[in-house]
Amino acid sequence: MTVRIEYEDTYRDDAARVLCEDGLVTGEVVSRDQEGRITSLVSYHEGVPSGPQFAWYPDGTMKLEGLTRYGLAVGDWRKWYPNGQLAEHTVFNERGRRASRQKWDKEGNLTEDRTFSG
Repeated sequence: MTVRIEYEDTYRDDAARVLCEDGLVTGEVVSRDQEGRITSLVSYHEGVPSGPQFAWYPDGTMKLEGLTRYGLAVGDWRKWYPNGQLAEHTVFNERGRRASRQKWDKEGNLTEDRTFSG
């Protein structure tokens, strides 16, 4: 069973780890807008971002999606414009370094296509 905690019930320690009253957070932390809609969901393991990460625009359109492992972005990360058009696709290696990135404008035209070394 996954524990889900509201962002308002969390705080950070001196090492920037996320805690709630029960200690280091292992589970999902959700943020909500004024109407109570979930605007982000961040997965944690022992207070460190680890697992799926999501963010939505107020209308429910996907804004961001990615995966972290022990605080590092890994694998595919995607960002969208409010109109639903893909804005960016970045691939991170297992060490959290960018391997590639593609960007599009709001009309869907490719504006950047890069591969990174290292």
